[in-house]
Amino acid sequence: IACGLLATCLWEENYGETSNDDNGKSSKTSAVGQFKNAFYTTIRSPDIFSIGVLSSLFEGSMYIFVFMWTPALTALAKEEMGDDFDGLPFGVIFSTFMVCCMAGSSIFSIAMEKMKPEQLAVYVFAIAFAAFVMVVLSGSATTTFLAMNLFEVCVGMYFPSMGTMKGMIVPEEKRAAIYNLNRIPLNFIVLFSLLTDLTPKVSFILCSCMMMASTVLQIKLRARRVQGVGSTEGN
Repeated sequence: IACGLLATCLWEENYGETSNDDNGKSSKTSAVGQFKNAFYTTIRSPDIFSIGVLSSLFEGSMYIFVFMWTPALTALAKEEMGDDFDGLPFGVIFSTFMVCCMAGSSIFSIAMEKMKPEQLAVYVFAIAFAAFVMVVLSGSATTTFLAMNLFEVCVGMYFPSMGTMKGMIVPEEKRAAIYNLNRIPLNFIVLFSLLTDLTPKVSFILCSCMMMASTVLQIKLRARRVQGVGSTEGN
């Protein structure tokens, strides 16, 4: 609240876009007007709408993963080790996740030489779906840990892939407003997971469903992009 009040009082430069009216005078577009334009642009463009849904689903599952990987691994390790359980090396585990994320970014750079980001994103979402299914079905801490590392590789591939697709699809002049608009469903997903007090297994089932939906949406988005490129080349 304090930050919002300070921003309202001090951010004099945050006036939004300017446009010229019929008399040649410049007028300022309000923040509400920018969000309305972003909303109408999003719902009128299937590609922009798909990008928003995809980013919300994947990043929502990523945040749920951040909250749930610790209790999930701890419960499995306790079940396997019993009285010998003396805690998990969370620092080493988190470091391994970050290495896998970095490896995913490197894989993206290599894969981009042979395929377009729309096609690569299909594999990213499909592999992430498989990783969450492994987490849900596995009763072993080791297998679950390996599946989580696989998802982290997907995270490393996701961000450059999605960033590239957004740069090609979302209009630059409306990009900031559209990106902020996409944060709304993302926040709802995260809040739903936290406020409903879901168990780790149920949370990962939810993540699996979101990744399955993302895979289907990305396949459809890729098909539209290919048809659009084909029709453009034909003309």
